[in-house]
Amino acid sequence: MTTPVSSSPAPPLMNWRVIRLVISPVVIALLLQGSGLPLPVLACLSLGAGSFAAWRISQSMQRVESRLRKTTRDILSELPSTDWPADPTVAAPTTLDGAEERLYLAADRFRQAWSQLGDENRHLSQSNTLFEGVLETMHEAVLVVDVQGRLLFINPAACELFEVSRRDSNGRLVWEAIRSGTLQELVTEAFRVRKLVRQEVEVPRQKRILDVSAIMLPLQAGEGCLVVAHDVTELRKLEKMRRDFVSNVSHELKTPLTSIQAYADTLLDGGLEDEDSSRMFVERIVEQSVRLNALVMDLLRLAKIESEPEAFQIVRCDAIAVAQDCLDNHAQIAAGRQLRLDSTLPEGELAVWADRDGLQTILNNLVTNALNYTPSGGRIGLNVRMDGQRVLFEVQDTGVGIAREHQSRIFERFYRVDKARTRATGGTGLGLSIVRHLVEVMHGEIQLESELDCGSTFRVWLPAQPVTSTGSSKS
Repeated sequence: MTTPVSSSPAPPLMNWRVIRLVISPVVIALLLQGSGLPLPVLACLSLGAGSFAAWRISQSMQRVESRLRKTTRDILSELPSTDWPADPTVAAPTTLDGAEERLYLAADRFRQAWSQLGDENRHLSQSNTLFEGVLETMHEAVLVVDVQGRLLFINPAACELFEVSRRDSNGRLVWEAIRSGTLQELVTEAFRVRKLVRQEVEVPRQKRILDVSAIMLPLQAGEGCLVVAHDVTELRKLEKMRRDFVSNVSHELKTPLTSIQAYADTLLDGGLEDEDSSRMFVERIVEQSVRLNALVMDLLRLAKIESEPEAFQIVRCDAIAVAQDCLDNHAQIAAGRQLRLDSTLPEGELAVWADRDGLQTILNNLVTNALNYTPSGGRIGLNVRMDGQRVLFEVQDTGVGIAREHQSRIFERFYRVDKARTRATGGTGLGLSIVRHLVEVMHGEIQLESELDCGSTFRVWLPAQPVTSTGSSKS
């Protein structure tokens, strides 16, 4: 609101012109007193001079009163229209005192309006601070674009997502700052249809997939477009993993079921009459049934680990005892395959915080994996020792090893480096995936070190002390 200013400043009530008009009749009377004119003439002249002086003073006061009234009207015209009392410019008499009274009332209204404006300004400032705080802390990227396609606002999430500087991006065109033609087309479409537009946009530079919504936004300077972008890259990866998982499960279940059906059909078609052949077919059916059962059990175990991590009892258990049980369980298998199974275990008890059955599964899967991929005459080693505040489990083998390009995916479900060998050994392709999930549930860490034709080493670290919900160890 602008401060009202009159066209010209009001003259002071008592200035030199007024004083001069007041004393002029007296001076004239004194000058004419010695002129010898009759007294009536002198009286008329003095009266005329006094009347003229009074008229001039009245004119001066009227100008003052007129300017006061104009100033009052200017002030009232600038005030916001609210439920004020009756207009004083109508109720007050047209005198100098009345003009002064009207100006006083107008100033009082101005003070009230100024106080109300201050309250509204504070409320607006609080709302603006709250609005900026919400936008600053949002995980979604928020952009505001004008009709020319220039960025008017960008929040920190958008700066991080599109890898742009907030200071340098404001005022630039969208395609210049973000370099996404699809996003620019989406904004243009929102301006054209004048309603909500939603589309998934791929940003190649950041390798991200965004779910973007754009809608018209009224702005003080015209129209704009509000753009909200949500990063759905991880969601799309999970969806792809789910589709791949369903496809892999279907394929893995189909293979043993097809074999069982084929052997059973052969038996029904006359294979039962040949005792030797029928026995072989039944053995193949049992073999495939065992494989099918192992696959189903691994799937159930993996589903339990992923959906019910709280079902595991993380307690203090003896790492040496669990490792010794694993060695005892696989000693006969190793001997039958002409493999040497060694271990390096410290004396006494070595406490580790883990789920005992889960830890047993981890070691069994790693040792079984080493046995399956180590040729006859090779060596498998299981070592346990303290490593700082954690217990380290190492499973080493002198087997075929894993090429570097496969190592980043070796813990994925159903991922196999050598599919034929895995099927020949009865593997399900889920063992290492189960190991990784169990290690995560127990707040541990797993690492692979391998070289093709030189063997592999799997290292698993588990906490030697209780772990809080934030992942830090208790002292």
